[in-house]
Amino acid sequence: MRRFRAVVGVLLAAMATFLVSCGGGPEAVAPTYTPEKISQLQTYVNRIEATRKRLPELANYIEKDNWVNVDNFTHGPLGQLRSELTRLSNQLLPDDQKNAKALSAEILGHLENIDVATDNRNYESAIAQYREFVGDFDAFLSIVPEDARQKAESFEEESVYDMTTTIPDPVEERAEAEDMVRAPVLMDGGSDEFRAEAEELTPEPMDEAS
Repeated sequence: MRRFRAVVGVLLAAMATFLVSCGGGPEAVAPTYTPEKISQLQTYVNRIEATRKRLPELANYIEKDNWVNVDNFTHGPLGQLRSELTRLSNQLLPDDQKNAKALSAEILGHLENIDVATDNRNYESAIAQYREFVGDFDAFLSIVPEDARQKAESFEEESVYDMTTTIPDPVEERAEAEDMVRAPVLMDGGSDEFRAEAEELTPEPMDEAS
């Protein structure tokens, strides 16, 4: 009888363990962007949004074939873009991180291609890469929570990476009309009239006393 009770006890314990293991525990709560997380994201979004607003400047330089300023812009205001994208991507939720990092690679690839086009003075390649660059940039920003973007838009922060020196478009300098007339006369040794005036101004030698 005692053996029977012992066997029954073991069976009951095994059944209880099995039922507990099969029973559904509390459902996992999907991660969300908390208000604290939104505030944390705002710092990173501010800089990215500020960069996005300045991209038309780059397009303007490309349209004018102003390759010096294109180079200055990609290595000035956009010089810290890689680190900015990485920091923001790392603050996103896991699912969003994957998409953000993929788009970051695309964005930086277009930026490198713009550099190559700049070195080659290739307008068609530069403007095509710029358009794809902007498209992927906007796609990246669309991953960021709307609340973080709205807070960033209402807060403007001066960037230390702004390009402070630009090279103006070359202006053709033309010689003045007066200079254009004088130059050949002086180079030819002077006209007859010029020589006559010079002779009148030259004092006559004084006779030596006898």
